Amino acid sequence: MRTLCFAVLAGTAVVATLPGGGAAESAGELERRAQVLRAENASLAAGARSALADLAAIESRLTRTRAELASFRDRAARVRARRREVREELGIARSSLHAVQRSLARRMQTVYEQGDTDTIAVVLGAHSLDEVLSAIETLDLAATQDEDLLQRARSASARLAALGRRLAGRQRELEQLAAVRAAAAASLADARSDRLRAIAAVRPASRANATQIAGLEEHARTLASALATSAAAAEPATGAPQVLSGSASSGEYSLSVVATGYALPGTTATGTPAGWGAVAVDPSVIPLGSRLGIPGYGLGVAADTGGSIQGARIDLWFPTVEQAGAWGSRVVTITVFSS
Repeated sequence: MRTLCFAVLAGTAVVATLPGGGAAESAGELERRAQVLRAENASLAAGARSALADLAAIESRLTRTRAELASFRDRAARVRARRREVREELGIARSSLHAVQRSLARRMQTVYEQGDTDTIAVVLGAHSLDEVLSAIETLDLAATQDEDLLQRARSASARLAALGRRLAGRQRELEQLAAVRAAAAASLADARSDRLRAIAAVRPASRANATQIAGLEEHARTLASALATSAAAAEPATGAPQVLSGSASSGEYSLSVVATGYALPGTTATGTPAGWGAVAVDPSVIPLGSRLGIPGYGLGVAADTGGSIQGARIDLWFPTVEQAGAWGSRVVTITVFSS
């Protein structure tokens, strides 16, 4: 992500700092700048593709995380609702327990204060043994039911209290899981926004680079046309070379020529390796083996020929294409020293 953002910013900086150029700029320099911008556009496009791939993965993870978050929140809400029900049930159970306890307490108080007169009255008032046994059994059953009610109320209260504690723990767990998913969803949303901003920034930077490339190419064409025009104007209408001073017979003379840079390896027409100072000439104008003084280049030797080298034209060897492009094609006045 940071790489793509840096590439976009770097591309903007390149566009901002490239000068508009002038007639003095060489074709090689213009092409070098255009290549820099093309490479920048390629880097921007690669970064955009990478950001798009990241965006798809982030969208998938964000959708999944949001679904998990919704699930945990829904489950936590259901647990909260169940806790409310359990609290209500626990309140009812505790109320029942208190009612049974109050009932037993009143009965025990009565027995304590008055004795068990009901039982004696039942026995004395019975007309047979069966009635006595039945009455005693009824009294025992009532006592047993009271005890059973008391036990069940206590058990229900304990069970509901334990259930409430488990539900509270489960609710805390679900809320913690929901909080983790919420934080993850927020982080993924931020990452998605970063990718979208980076992708959106690529297009204007690429357009600006393309505009700059078109301007550089147009400038190079204009420069090439101007050089061709000046070269044509420098040549005599008849195509014959112009000797400015001296003469061929004297062994030293000055000549106005169009000098073009090239950077091709190999062997010259005279059999020597191409290298610095090797100059291609038209032998009918400059004899092979002549020594040449070339302003801006130095000393050279007429060592090579070429199909396009006719009349007042020479080619100067350079070790690199960039250097040859920087020289370009220009009109110079050279000094020829016969060998």
